[in-house]
Amino acid sequence: MLARFLIFAAGAELALYLAAGAWICRRLDVSLISSVPFAVLAVLLTGAMVVALSFILSRRYAAAPHAIERLTGARKLQLFIDEALAFAALFTLLQPLDRWLMPSPPRGAVRAGHLPVLLVPGIYCNAALWWWMRRRFRARGLRCVWAVTLEPPLAGIDRLARDLSMHIAQVCEATSAPQVVLVTHSMGGLTARACLRDPSTRRRVAKIVSLAAPHHGSELARWAVGLNARQLRPGNAWLEALNAAEPPPVPIVSLFSWHDNFVAPQDSPVLAHATNVPLTGIGHLSLVFSKAVALRVYEEILSASQM
Repeated sequence: MLARFLIFAAGAELALYLAAGAWICRRLDVSLISSVPFAVLAVLLTGAMVVALSFILSRRYAAAPHAIERLTGARKLQLFIDEALAFAALFTLLQPLDRWLMPSPPRGAVRAGHLPVLLVPGIYCNAALWWWMRRRFRARGLRCVWAVTLEPPLAGIDRLARDLSMHIAQVCEATSAPQVVLVTHSMGGLTARACLRDPSTRRRVAKIVSLAAPHHGSELARWAVGLNARQLRPGNAWLEALNAAEPPPVPIVSLFSWHDNFVAPQDSPVLAHATNVPLTGIGHLSLVFSKAVALRVYEEILSASQM
């Protein structure tokens, strides 16, 4: 469902920009081939505007607004450019092609000393979110890395958690492994925590590594749609119940950025019972395209396999 919608949306967006570019080319009496760079520029500008708005809103609700000022002008610009490029790459190029970019690994037992890894995206994202990071893992010898798309995309987080539990069981069955390591982004971290309420699922999870998870909600979720978005708003009953529950006997590592542009306040990812790893100078989507973050996640995966 989500994949078909993203293919349609990306195709419609590109068609609109190409048509607009062709009209401008005819008006200026230049070659129609010029409509292609126009469409590319329009995609980048659209993403840049969305990202700019997210930074404005995140600054308004920032946990530590002075943290932005500690960046130099050049680093602020790099932060914005990296996030805008990540946004355009993810929503225009990668996600519509998730079925081709993210095939499941072959069935079979995992290598000795390694646990299978299951990558869990966040709200409005599918498995293609992890295309770059999975390539980094495979380059380091981690071959049994799965990625999941949770559906329906606007469902409540408990519904998505049941879907995730099913995928966890399927990975364990396909690999003959007793447990998996969950690597999550954004809302995926809350989905992973919610699925631990099921005892059989909890036994199958060795560790959760969450990136930019709004464990205590995000004010920017007030601008999003869907039941899951409403459950990401700070102070809502579902989120309060999740955080009031006893912490599960599963280690959690929470990586987050003080300059996150979609999770605000930026200390929302901090959990009292987790290993919290703060970062600076990196945006919400840029986290999944960062070499430094990929290396840290890889090390956490290895440590879980050696426990």
